[in-house]
Amino acid sequence: MQQLAWYVTLVVVIAIAAVFTKVAVQSGTAEDHATVQGRAYRIRAWLFWALVIGGIAIAAGTLRTLPYAAASAGGSPQVINATGHQWYWDLDQDVVTAGEPVEFRVTSADVNHGFGIYDPDLRIVAQVQAMPGYINVLRHTFERPGIYQVMCLEYCGIAHHAMIAEIEVQAP
Repeated sequence: MQQLAWYVTLVVVIAIAAVFTKVAVQSGTAEDHATVQGRAYRIRAWLFWALVIGGIAIAAGTLRTLPYAAASAGGSPQVINATGHQWYWDLDQDVVTAGEPVEFRVTSADVNHGFGIYDPDLRIVAQVQAMPGYINVLRHTFERPGIYQVMCLEYCGIAHHAMIAEIEVQAP
């Protein structure tokens, strides 16, 4: 998906650069106002519908992969209460089963923290904000076993870099 996003971005940037180049090259030529106005309205109408159709296609393609349905499937979830402190995570459970939904109830005892879960390859798989006086609920289903790390994503003080906890995801 990242590779596709890169190619789409590259094509869009090249197209925009081509338009700017064409406008810059033709800026010195004089044309009849009515001719230019009619052509501009046709281009604007075509661009509007292209954006609408493209937006619908992008929404349909990306909304199918939202994790909410997968995380809530499979009955009652495993629950982990997580509290952020300066500068450690307090997890009431650190062993879960792969393929079963996990519900993280995340809060903070002092300042705002970012609760980020990283897979064994250190790619972020889920995140939520940890705030004092409020419990955020994060639902996630771990697909594969391994040691996952919980790291703070928001600078919270001098020992922020050491704020790491581990969750062991076991095979079913």
